[in-house]
Amino acid sequence: MAVNGLILGLVGALLSAAAHAGSARMELDLAPGVVGQAEYWPGGANMPAVLIMHGFLQTRDFPTVSRLAEALADEGFSVLLPTLSLGLNRRQQSLACEAVHTHSMPQDVAELRAWSEWLIERTGKAPVLIGHSVGGVQLAALLDGNPDLRIGRVALISLSYFGDEQGPEQLADLRARARADLQRDPQAMHSYALSYCRQYTTTAADLLSYLDWDKERLRHALLSASRPVSVIYGDKDERIDKAWLDALGSRGVDVRPVAGANHFFDLAHEFDLLDEILRVTAGGKHG
Repeated sequence: MAVNGLILGLVGALLSAAAHAGSARMELDLAPGVVGQAEYWPGGANMPAVLIMHGFLQTRDFPTVSRLAEALADEGFSVLLPTLSLGLNRRQQSLACEAVHTHSMPQDVAELRAWSEWLIERTGKAPVLIGHSVGGVQLAALLDGNPDLRIGRVALISLSYFGDEQGPEQLADLRARARADLQRDPQAMHSYALSYCRQYTTTAADLLSYLDWDKERLRHALLSASRPVSVIYGDKDERIDKAWLDALGSRGVDVRPVAGANHFFDLAHEFDLLDEILRVTAGGKHG
C-alpha cells in the first residue's frame, strides 16, 4: 500500500454512539476494501493537536493510550486516536499473535501518514505525534521516511524496538531464515517470532520490514530526526533498555524517566505521564 494510493477523504464522521465521551468516530479509506477508524476529540483553537498511536497489534481502546487521549481531550487538545487496520476492514479488536498477519511496516507508516494528514487538514496545525511502545517505532519510521510531513514534535512512551525479545543470536538466525524463505517463495507464509509473539505467521518480506527496525536503525532515526523527539519511560519498566536510552540522552534526545512507573503507566502513574506529555507539548501541568 503506497502513500499515493491512500484515499485521504473523510468517509465517515460522527456516529450515534461514540466509544469515548465527547469523541466522534472517524473513518478513512486506506486501501481497497479497508476502512480505518479513529476517535477524534476537537479541541480549543489555541491548543495543540495530537495523534496517539497504540502498541503492537493493539487498538485505540488499549488503556494506556485511551486514558491519555481522554486526559488530553479534557485539557482542551484536539486528539486523534486511530487504530491501525493491520489489513483488516474496520478492525475493532487486538490481533492475536497466532493469527495470519498480512500487514507490514510500510503499510503501517502509510496509514499513519494518512491519519496525520487528516489531522493537519482538520486542525490547520502541525500535530504532536505520541506513540506507546512499538507505536513509537512506527512513528519514528514515519518521521524518518516523510521529511515533508508537517509535524511539530514527537513523544515516544515506553519506547521499544523489534528484535529485542529474541536477542542477538536468535535475531540473526531469524533474519537468515526469513531471507532464505524470501528467495524460495516471496508469497509463502511461515511461522516466525516477532516482538512478544513466539508464533507469528506472515511472509518473509513482511517480517523483515519490522525486523529492519532494530535498535541500531531506531537509534539512527532518532538521532537524525528533523523534529524534536522526547522519550518518556518508567524507571520500573523491565521491557526497555535503560542504557540504550541513556546513550540517546547523551546524544541530545530528550529522555524523561518517570519514577515508579512500569511499561504501561498504570492508574498509579497515569497523571505522571500526563504531566510529562503536557511539559513536552504545552509547557504546563494538568490541574
